[in-house]
Amino acid sequence: MTAGRPDRPPLLELRGVRAGYGEVEVLHGVDLVVPERCLFALLGPNGAGKTTTLSVIAGLHRATDGDVVLAGRRVNGATADQLARRGLCLVPEGRGIFPNLTVRENLLMATHTGSPIADVEARTFARFPRLRDRRGQLAGTLSGGEQQMLAMARGLATDPALLLLDELSMGLAPILVEELYGLVAEVAAEGVSIVVVEQFARMVLGVADRAALMVRGRVEAQGGPAEIEGALSGAYLGQ
Repeated sequence: MTAGRPDRPPLLELRGVRAGYGEVEVLHGVDLVVPERCLFALLGPNGAGKTTTLSVIAGLHRATDGDVVLAGRRVNGATADQLARRGLCLVPEGRGIFPNLTVRENLLMATHTGSPIADVEARTFARFPRLRDRRGQLAGTLSGGEQQMLAMARGLATDPALLLLDELSMGLAPILVEELYGLVAEVAAEGVSIVVVEQFARMVLGVADRAALMVRGRVEAQGGPAEIEGALSGAYLGQ
């Protein structure tokens, strides 16, 4: 596990956040605290509001009430581009790659922050050696697990302080999910704070420092992995 602890200063806070679509409210006063250097799992059944929460954090969806605080600064109304420049990166559900570009071209797209492609490739292939042999291959022809590795590599190329991962396991076999979460834990150990939205709840709890359980747009529980695991069955079966 990473060094994240609840007594560390929070890197991210959500305070009473409400959001919705049209007249339908989806988030009903969400409170979250993500410490620095923490791997934080956001769990809950389908329709709980997890992806909407990530969208609000990333500046893709506007909160109708409450505060989003990043590194001690209120960022309500900030655009996704502005938040990216402050060190926030989202890897969205369903991969985050350009399928008609090669692996190398996908990585080249991540050099807009000023990192030379040679440095980006060196860091990527050290973390994800499988991609080295596929650097000239079209990203859309990679396996699902390799596409997720590439999506993570593109996000990490921007040297983020906070990485948001939405449904990393989607469409993947459990053995690949386990491998990916081993890699996620390694990235978190390097000091990157990570918030993961995940359906494979017990898989991510095995590497998480902190977790929260969402049900019907509200955070029902927040704490250590053991605390949250005890509340999982009731939340999913109750849904």
